[in-house]
Amino acid sequence: MIERLETLLRHAQRVPMTNKLVVDERALLTVVDEMRIRIPEEIREARRVMRQRDQIPQSAQMEAERIVGQAQEQAEQMIRDEEIVKQAEAHALHLVQEAEERTDASREEMDLYALSMLRDLESRLESHLTSIRRGVAALDQSDAEPVEFDEEPA
Repeated sequence: MIERLETLLRHAQRVPMTNKLVVDERALLTVVDEMRIRIPEEIREARRVMRQRDQIPQSAQMEAERIVGQAQEQAEQMIRDEEIVKQAEAHALHLVQEAEERTDASREEMDLYALSMLRDLESRLESHLTSIRRGVAALDQSDAEPVEFDEEPA
């Protein structure tokens, strides 16, 4: 548009002895009308571009904040997951220790029970052995008289 206006002025006739030009009125009004139509559109476009230019840093800032927030959430989740793993490991260790303690206690109880049973068996066997020895001794006597045996101990 400005180029057309400049062209129109360059091709205009000069008024002798002045700095004035004779311009084709219709051509000049056509250019002015086009400028009235296009300039507001171009101003609106310029304003839109300016708004977009202002929005780009805001948008970038918002995106950066979103990314940082997301990274923080992931880090917190990883920390929580790590804490859960630590708690699970501690619980597992506690369970193993508890099981070992129970096993040791059960082993001690079984050893005591076995010792008690063996002592009881030893006592009974000694009682039976005593009865057997009396019987053998009674039979060894050359004058073998009928011997009465004591009843077996219970």
